[in-house]
Amino acid sequence: MMNKKVFALGFFDGVHIGHAAILRKTVAVAAERGLTSAALTFRTHPRSFVLGISPRMLTTLERRTELIRQTGVAEVEALDFDAETAAMGPQEFIEMLRGRGCSYVVCGESFRFGRNASGSAADFAVCGMEAFVCPAVKSADGDTVSSTAIRRFADEGEMERAAAFLGRPFTLDGCVGSGFRIGHTIGFPTINLRCDPDLLIPRRGVYVSNVVLDGARFRAVTNVGTRPTFSTADIVSIESYILDFSGDLYGKKCSVEFMKYLRSEQTFGDAEALRRRIALDVKEAMEFEEAHYV
Repeated sequence: MMNKKVFALGFFDGVHIGHAAILRKTVAVAAERGLTSAALTFRTHPRSFVLGISPRMLTTLERRTELIRQTGVAEVEALDFDAETAAMGPQEFIEMLRGRGCSYVVCGESFRFGRNASGSAADFAVCGMEAFVCPAVKSADGDTVSSTAIRRFADEGEMERAAAFLGRPFTLDGCVGSGFRIGHTIGFPTINLRCDPDLLIPRRGVYVSNVVLDGARFRAVTNVGTRPTFSTADIVSIESYILDFSGDLYGKKCSVEFMKYLRSEQTFGDAEALRRRIALDVKEAMEFEEAHYV
């Protein structure tokens, strides 16, 4: 017999503090009723099917699933958003949920579903399914927390504001790839992060960052850009100099947490001028004090 479930509904890109409120409510409702908590998401953004384009992602599906589970949700179900899904009317969508064992749903007040996004939370009551609707989470300034706002902050290099909405630093996950080894020649060897091409890359420039390796966190300076002092190619790389660290990390999984935007990427007259500037960046990184997130 299939377990009866309480489903959190949403795409949950970034799993920000607004999403976390929905997910925690799901866990609470499930516990009160002796049911299983679950989240329903999609492998790819619905816009990529409907419009042929997708917003730049804040998280991969793997990372999104991990973050959802960290809120206490027991199960995560990821569906394909395809022609069949896009053609479902609101009632068909609700019946699909019933077929997956859904007894209750939890969603945000802006959640829409079904063909042409024609369904809303009111449709669940019409179909005899109770929906718990969570109000939008607001910042101290009264701004609504959303994935769209976080993307804008990252585009502008406002990493502290992005972190406040996420409840943690803005992070890119990937693995260490081969680079140009320019840093080695000036005393600041870097790792080159290779990440999913669908992920949002923040504003070009230099950041105070943390590099997370095997669960350990190291302070770093990260450059997002094209290395204009040494190259004219417009190929963006993510290169991090890890303070007080040495070792071969090629091929290892790691994450880069972007803590603070320091400056734009610059072209220097020679390698020595670049070396002096990086030394100043490292000093700022050493003095940076992290905020405490929700």
